[in-house]
Amino acid sequence: MNPDRLKEENDMHERAHPKRARRAIIAVLSTTTLIAALAACSGSDENPDDGSDAVDEPVELRIAWSGSEDRTQRTQEALDLYTELNPNVTIEVEYTTSTNFWDRLTTQVAGGNAPDIIQMSGQILAQYASNQVLLPMDDIIGDAISVEGWDEGLLEAQTIDGVLYGVPPGVDGHAMMYDATKLEELGIEPPADDWTWEDFAEITTAISAAAGDGYYGSEDGGPQYEVLQTFLAQRGKLLFDEDGQLGFDEQDLTDIWTMFTDLRLAGATVPPDLQTAQGANPENSGVVQGYAAFDFTTSSQYTNFVGLSPNKVDMVTYPFADDGEPGQIWRSGLAWSITRTSPDVDEAAKLIDFLVNDSEAGAILQTTRGVPAAPQIREEVREQVDEVEVRSFEYLDTILEFGATATPIFPPGFGDVRDLYQRLYYEVAFERLTIEQAVEQFFAEAPGYLA
Repeated sequence: MNPDRLKEENDMHERAHPKRARRAIIAVLSTTTLIAALAACSGSDENPDDGSDAVDEPVELRIAWSGSEDRTQRTQEALDLYTELNPNVTIEVEYTTSTNFWDRLTTQVAGGNAPDIIQMSGQILAQYASNQVLLPMDDIIGDAISVEGWDEGLLEAQTIDGVLYGVPPGVDGHAMMYDATKLEELGIEPPADDWTWEDFAEITTAISAAAGDGYYGSEDGGPQYEVLQTFLAQRGKLLFDEDGQLGFDEQDLTDIWTMFTDLRLAGATVPPDLQTAQGANPENSGVVQGYAAFDFTTSSQYTNFVGLSPNKVDMVTYPFADDGEPGQIWRSGLAWSITRTSPDVDEAAKLIDFLVNDSEAGAILQTTRGVPAAPQIREEVREQVDEVEVRSFEYLDTILEFGATATPIFPPGFGDVRDLYQRLYYEVAFERLTIEQAVEQFFAEAPGYLA
């Protein structure tokens, strides 16, 4: 495992959210100035591809992404192969960290200088699409970019109001990492994949009691929206309804925050001062740092945890509801999108098709953006990776067998709702608000952030 993957963008662990970046995005993207700037730069909405089929004509493309060094190195290697196969094409790469990525992209978009291809996030996609930054891709899917045999849910997860805005390179699922060595030392059986929230409470409490001061059964899942998403799925609900409004009520929020508050007060979960101090990345997880047995994350982080932890790490599903409802979640959190200002849409589409559908590219990229989305590439890569990487494939199979549902596109304003959710939970955890007060405040403020 390459330790450079520590730096990988991790939506699940962004407890220290990039507020500065998001504020900048909202500030810019919510203005008509942006739309005017885009229109002025593009000249028209018709993507001024000259329509030439002369493949030998020089082509210049710009592509931007964020993520780990491993992701960057592998992506660069795949792009080098592409230019070797297509010597008329030159590709300018723009890579930076997750937070800086959105800052930089916001500036580029406002200045009409966005890259041709952007690695989008499902948390931002709706914001960019609604502000006409991204090119509708329906017309180029099937011809320029093959999605034959793909799970329809993968593309639906990138579709807004019937319009496709991105092609996902990979898939992962909500998953809990745990310190298998620690559980063995404590004589505690690891959980099965159909464990429940009641099991979770019993096991984490037992771990804390057996391990003594300074060691906890689990990181606190109370501030994480992904945990709420699973909790709601187990009740047949969503974070947001079809109109982009809250899809749950006060009782749901009271129930999940009460559950985690009880666990925290029982000493089963990491206290808030420690959790907030450690930050968001996998290297700071209690599982890696040796002060917690479980952590809520995604299956794409498994190799990171394995590589970082001195102990043996395994992963298990998020706990089922006590009535046995799985409520498991998979997601295609990233996508390759084309900007409306791209002067050469056909070539941009051709490059995306190569990245997601070419066998040689798949062998290079492997699981740097999750288990490959293209079925053929997924099977090919599965035969190529080591046993650690294979575990990610197996885990995805497991949650799909449990009927896992896809994470939908979140509406504009999601980031503010997410931060509000996290902030108010910590207000409860630090005993500055009661659960009742925090729930009331959440439902008073959150609707105002949603379009």
